[in-house]
Amino acid sequence: MMGEPIQSFLEGGDPPSFDDVMIVPTYSEIRSRKEPDTKSFVTPNIELEVPVISSPMDTVTGAKMAFSMGSNGGLGILHRFMSKEEQALAVEDILRKNAETTGSRLAKIVPAIGVGRDEKQRFNYLYERFKNSLSAVAIDIANGDSSYMIEMIKWVDLVTSGNIPIIAGNVATGEGFIRLAEAGASAVRVGIGGGSICKTRIMTGVGVPTLASVIDCYSARKNNGNFDSVSIIADGGIRYPADFVKSLAAGADAVIAGRIFAGTIESPGEVISLNGRKVKVYRGMASKEVQDDKRGGLKPGTCAEGVSTHIPLKGKAYYILNEFCGGLRSAMTYTNSYSLSDLRNNSRFIKLTPSALDESHAFGTRK
Repeated sequence: MMGEPIQSFLEGGDPPSFDDVMIVPTYSEIRSRKEPDTKSFVTPNIELEVPVISSPMDTVTGAKMAFSMGSNGGLGILHRFMSKEEQALAVEDILRKNAETTGSRLAKIVPAIGVGRDEKQRFNYLYERFKNSLSAVAIDIANGDSSYMIEMIKWVDLVTSGNIPIIAGNVATGEGFIRLAEAGASAVRVGIGGGSICKTRIMTGVGVPTLASVIDCYSARKNNGNFDSVSIIADGGIRYPADFVKSLAAGADAVIAGRIFAGTIESPGEVISLNGRKVKVYRGMASKEVQDDKRGGLKPGTCAEGVSTHIPLKGKAYYILNEFCGGLRSAMTYTNSYSLSDLRNNSRFIKLTPSALDESHAFGTRK
């Protein structure tokens, strides 16, 4: 039989990136792309029809994006790079849009917070105002496998008496996943240094390919039955529907993406004209631009681990969600998968050569 379980690549000392592997098609009895069920739980109370989450970045997810993602089957995590009062106004905006909608899908309210005293004040402020409306809270820091993160998870859990699910991260290893799960996280963001505007790996030499991190976390979860319900969210490097599918097949329950949503109508920021093109700013949250804007510049002895760029205007976020869901449904028919659990069990992977990767793209359109 051609192909191997994805875990075999990691066990063989060859941690893969998205472009290193491909899923082998198999015999299928699925007759329509409408048959597969793409639903996935991120937390016990958040089930997504399309397991895609827009990143809590200040050029990706504000109130408009969070509502659009939620009302179209995904999820948007409201970024924290604003005052607690501004974040509360954004929550109120989502709640107002939910009240006005005539559809059956309502956007979940998931604000991001950081760690430390100020972020505890932020959470207290939000929790006191919106206690019954918050679906979850995302504790959002660069290195989630840390004592700071564990302390914050336990503090939020204590303050809320365990009534609000916690999305925590980021981590890069199965050990990190287990530590946050043990601390009380309902979902863990997995991936360090893989974002399109992140340069952590170049500046520090630290990181793991996102797909390899997902594999390691999924193996750790399988080997520890206490955390079967703790979700894995692949975060970083998602460019195409194929990366989305490979993440889910490797063990993720959902993915987080920034760049693919940054140029949409719903992302925060103005549309500007640059060399005759309509674009929006997209910047990493560890970029010099964010440090200058939010924190008065880089502190001595630190470096920027992100960059800023411009993204062409793309249209509505709905179209991207629809494209990604279409790619997933098609992949599920190729692998005879009626559910995401089937996709994980049925997917076998092969290693790609550079020429095989080149052949995978629409090379017939090249001039």
